[in-house]
This record gives sequence, structure tokens and C-alpha cells, in this order.
Amino acid sequence: MRVALFFDGKNHMKDLRRTASERWLDHSALAKWAVEAVGGTRMVAAYYYTGVPNPGEENPGDKHALSDLLEELERRPGFFVKRFNRRTSSRECPHCSQLITYTEEKMVDTSLVTDLVLFAVHDAFDVAVVFSGDLDVAPALNAVHAMGKQAWIATFGDSGLSRSLTRSAWHTLDLLPHLDAFSFPDLEVAPTRRVPDAPDDLDQELKRELHRAEIHFAAGGGFVGAHYFIHRWKGHAIPDGPEERRQSLQRLMATGDVETYAVDGKTAVRTRGAVAEAPEMPLLEPVEEAETIQVRTSPEIIRRIRPAPSE
Repeated sequence: MRVALFFDGKNHMKDLRRTASERWLDHSALAKWAVEAVGGTRMVAAYYYTGVPNPGEENPGDKHALSDLLEELERRPGFFVKRFNRRTSSRECPHCSQLITYTEEKMVDTSLVTDLVLFAVHDAFDVAVVFSGDLDVAPALNAVHAMGKQAWIATFGDSGLSRSLTRSAWHTLDLLPHLDAFSFPDLEVAPTRRVPDAPDDLDQELKRELHRAEIHFAAGGGFVGAHYFIHRWKGHAIPDGPEERRQSLQRLMATGDVETYAVDGKTAVRTRGAVAEAPEMPLLEPVEEAETIQVRTSPEIIRRIRPAPSE
């Protein structure tokens, strides 16, 4: 059976962060798992719908993290991203009378349900899997069923799932118990490759790059988040693939060259011992990510990194 996947990006990622904030999804593996879970034989396409901020409207780190995710999805075979500009709205707080400004997504839900029904009409799939627990998609599910096709709902647990929606879905998929099948393993999981007697050239370069990241964030009183370094840090001579970085870090942890520690509920990573000298290279500006990198500031730090104004 042919399977089409439809992601409500905001609800999908919000659902993940609420239930497993430290996990990073491998969407190709998730797509393969979902196709098999609904009894399908092949994926015809995966559509990812999401709102994107207008310039200057959101934290730059959040915007860059979202941009990285969408570009990564577009590089995967069969994935198509549909972007919609978020709109700024405001309302008056009924308690304090202050004006509250916020952003909201427009056309995301309506575009998803329109495509879902349109593709069903054109017989583009046999089974659809919708990654959202929003009740707004229920009428589209009913329409798909009326055409003799199946429409499933997939969520991480049931905390973000509308109970009324389950009555419209052909069936539901709880992704949470199967997270290990389509997410990158935790850093502490044992490496899949043999630990060498001494780190190879790649490991030494990754250790030097981690040291550069430590220096960069230490200037502002911060730390290097393990998941951030694996997935987002822009390095000089280290692999882009997160799995290769993770395995290299694991080997360095096994030899005592790198260690992890907890900071405010996050897993941070740092070097131990001397770091081999490397050619002088400028630090690349990393992509800040609010969920992974947390920076503490104080008047003393601000005075230390910002020169006092001249008399």
C-alpha cells in the first residue's frame, strides 16, 4: 500500500519537546517506521507544513534552528516543505491591561487538510498518516475515509491528542514508546564501533573543535550543549553527520578525553586534559539554539566582556 505523510510542523515538534525534550528525530527513519507501522509498502511523499517568522520577529537562535531543520528535511528524498509566514497579533491582557504581542500561524492547518483531501481525490495514496493531534484535521480525516482510504493520526503520547480526534482517525500511532527506532541515540549510549587504543585523527580534530566551542561560549558565561554540538555546531574539519560526531565523542569519552555533565537539566559536554595545538583559525559563528545553549549573565560578566565607556 502507498503511504503519504503529512506533518503539522508546529504541533509535531511541540509534542516532541513536551514529552522528550532531549531527543532529536531522524525523519527519514521516522518515515520508514510509520510506513511499516500502518502496513504500507512504500512512501509516496512526506509533506511538512510550518509557519516561519518574519525578519526581526523572533529570537535569531530559534529562527536559525528552524531554518536548519527545514533545509535538512528538504535534502531528504521524498520530503517537501511548505512554509507560511507567521503573522504578528496583539491583544490586551484582561488582568493587567497591558498589550500582549504574539505570533500566530496562518494557512498551515487549512493547507494541510486541503492537500490531504485533494491527494485522496486524485488517488495519490492508500493510507495517510497525519502527525498532529489538532481537532481541526478531523473533517479531512472523515472525507478521506469516505473515499475508501485510511487516515491515521500519529502523536507522542496522548497529552497533545484531542480525544474527539481519535473518533475520526482510522487508528492512532503512539510514537513515544518507539522513539529509539527513529531518533538519534543519547550520547551516553555505548558506541557501535570498537574503541581504539588512542583517538584517531578525526577524534583529535573533534576534540580541538569542542575546545574552540568551549572558549566561544565561556566568554559569555555559557556552556556547550551536547546535542547542540552534535547537531548544530558549524565546525572546520569535522563531519557534518550527527551520528559520526556522536560516535567520535563516545570514543573520546571512553578514553577520558571528553566528559558530559548536567547544567539546568541539560546535558553539556567539555574536554578533559590537554588539547593538541591546531593551526590558528577563526571561530565560526554558531547557530544559537535557546533549548540547548543557555547563557548566564551577571554584572561582573558584563563588565568583563564589555569595556567601560571612556570618560
